[in-house]
Amino acid sequence: MTATETTPKIQAIRLVTKDENDNEDPSSTNASEVIHLAVHPDPASDMDVILWDDITNAFDDVLQVRSGTLIQSFLKGADFEILNPLRIAAVPGVTLDVVIRDKAELSLESLLGGEVDRSTPPNYDSTITASGRSSETVKDDKSPSTANNTSPTSQSEESPCAPHKTASDAAKNVAKTMMNARLGDNEALVALGDMYRDGRGVRQDYGAAMSQYKKAANVGHAEGQCNIGQLYYHGQGVTRDYHQAFEWYSKAAEQGYARGKHLVGILHSWGRGVFPGRQNFQEAARYYLQAANQGYAPAQCDLGRLHQVGRGVKKDYSLAMEWYLKASDQGHADGQYKVGYLYHQGFGVAQDYSQAVEWYLKAAEKGHATAQANAGVMYQHGQGVPQDEALALNWYRKAAVQGNANAQFNLGLTYEHGMGVPLNREEAVKWYKEAADGGDADAKERLEELEHQDDGVESKE
Repeated sequence: MTATETTPKIQAIRLVTKDENDNEDPSSTNASEVIHLAVHPDPASDMDVILWDDITNAFDDVLQVRSGTLIQSFLKGADFEILNPLRIAAVPGVTLDVVIRDKAELSLESLLGGEVDRSTPPNYDSTITASGRSSETVKDDKSPSTANNTSPTSQSEESPCAPHKTASDAAKNVAKTMMNARLGDNEALVALGDMYRDGRGVRQDYGAAMSQYKKAANVGHAEGQCNIGQLYYHGQGVTRDYHQAFEWYSKAAEQGYARGKHLVGILHSWGRGVFPGRQNFQEAARYYLQAANQGYAPAQCDLGRLHQVGRGVKKDYSLAMEWYLKASDQGHADGQYKVGYLYHQGFGVAQDYSQAVEWYLKAAEKGHATAQANAGVMYQHGQGVPQDEALALNWYRKAAVQGNANAQFNLGLTYEHGMGVPLNREEAVKWYKEAADGGDADAKERLEELEHQDDGVESKE
């Protein structure tokens, strides 16, 4: 060793079961079982630390680390949030015990207090046919100004983030999720990935999310595969890559997983990440139908949209309504909105404002911005409901703050002309500008007209 070299810092650790750790004399360390991990200086805590990943790479099914009877906790920041990556303080001159349960006790059932059937893999291909529906009254909508919209996809298709069941039900908090993930439970791995992706209970870390998803995906977990695809689709922690997104969605789809099929269909509808790189509505419809027949509401809604506009399938308002209703019966807000829109416009059904506003309100109450804007229109004009300008204003505001340009424009009109509110030119201009920034041509015209009026007043003065 030269004079400039230094001895690397190391931490001695050994593996014990919980019962061994509870009953053993701490001084009776068996040297043959001791291994050493690298110690790292940690600027966040100003301490020497060992990394949790290094420990779990050395040993499986780790529960905790102890120094004698003292449990070594994960280090926390000034905000008392656990630091990432996970780390614990090194203890010089001491052999730390890495504790696992006895293998006979080490099960997800014992941790969660219930039974988990591991005898069969998850069934991703249960099928519900597209037949039969009770005559239930529900509501949904789409903005009247979009009646001639021929965009290839519905709201859920614009970004593959359609609502789906997450794995977060597998654990109630970060600690339990981490514990279950360490046991190799795939649902917990995906749940932990979701937490890192969304910054729930931990610092947002797309790289850590990808790591957890891959652990599940690499053993064939379809939800993990879909979520990896989502990270690539949105460029979260990785370079945006539609081809990679398509590959991962396809892995899930090949297992019969409905969400994977729907996401593959979305990429076909947009011509992203697929050969030959152009929109293929027939392929989109094929994948949507497979997922829709499995009862997947976002796919049912998007298949209805293709039937509504006649892309990749025969234009058929009756079939569009059928699929929208199936999605709506599951509480899918965009499906409800579209049912309302068909009633509003009289497409495939007798025009019925009462039905339209019912469906609009169902979707609006779930936060669907276009449904909120349309509900405002119905209340302002007394279509299907008693005229109520206060309620109209309420729904316009809810939609406007979500960035809905129609609602922003309507708020501008409301304030410019004093419809149910005092005249307020400043508020009118504010909302017109918001709508214009969102590309609303009518709002731009109103702003130009108001500026022209201002110029006329100034010239007279």
